Amino acid sequence: MSTILTDNQKNSLFRLLADDDPSTLTLVKQRLMDHGESAVPEMEGWLKEVHGMPAERHLLDVLNRLKHGHFHAEFLEFCARGTTSNTMNLEDASFLLASTEYSAVNMERYRKMLDDMAAEVKLQMTREGTPSEIRAISYVLHEKHRFRGNRDRYYEAENTYLNCVLDRKVGVPITLSLLYLLLGRRLDMRIHGVALPGHFIVRWQENFYDPFNHGRLLNEAACKQMVEDRGQEFRPEHLNPATPIQVLSRMLMNLARVYEIEEDRPRLARVRKYLQALGAL
Repeated sequence: MSTILTDNQKNSLFRLLADDDPSTLTLVKQRLMDHGESAVPEMEGWLKEVHGMPAERHLLDVLNRLKHGHFHAEFLEFCARGTTSNTMNLEDASFLLASTEYSAVNMERYRKMLDDMAAEVKLQMTREGTPSEIRAISYVLHEKHRFRGNRDRYYEAENTYLNCVLDRKVGVPITLSLLYLLLGRRLDMRIHGVALPGHFIVRWQENFYDPFNHGRLLNEAACKQMVEDRGQEFRPEHLNPATPIQVLSRMLMNLARVYEIEEDRPRLARVRKYLQALGAL
């Protein structure tokens, strides 16, 4: 059976995959991707040679993307369908997006985590002294499970992938707000996302809450100030409920920004395709 690389070429490849330069890694990994799915068996054989070495995780990343490319096509199709309806299922969208990067992960486990947290919220709502349903969500997320905003490493892709947020218990405004939305849906609470410029919050009944800051209660004046503090002009429509497409677009734009900073051109190109399918570019 013919091989895609000679031994000398393979050894050079392993050295390049251990390089710290992001542009070098991106170029080398893209060259490997160009060999296509037929090269997967040979690349899997290389794993024994790089076990425990810096090149191992990059080779695993390439293999993951080659073996499960159908997730990208599936999510792209999902995005294209979403433009024709305002009833997009945000939970399905979030887990499909996560599967494009973590295709070997069983996402049903994370749905079960959300189910369990919703049950904890329902129990908290029955206890004396809980002021409101949304405060019960805040308690379970921020006090019991210690979810918090990732201030130290804000521009990190894992902050946007829902499985990573649930595992690491840190996220950015859009994904922490998403947890409120998904738990609220399970509890028949009409919680809406609010896409302020530069920040994402949620609305329940007549009040606004900031999941990135432990569910802090906000009024309209505080929301207006938040927008103006970012150098933007506040408009009343900023407080309108965000559509599912707007929420997903915001998540994808976060990822695009991260991959732009990291100079990860293949991932950036992929995310831009998703945004184009949603009509957001």
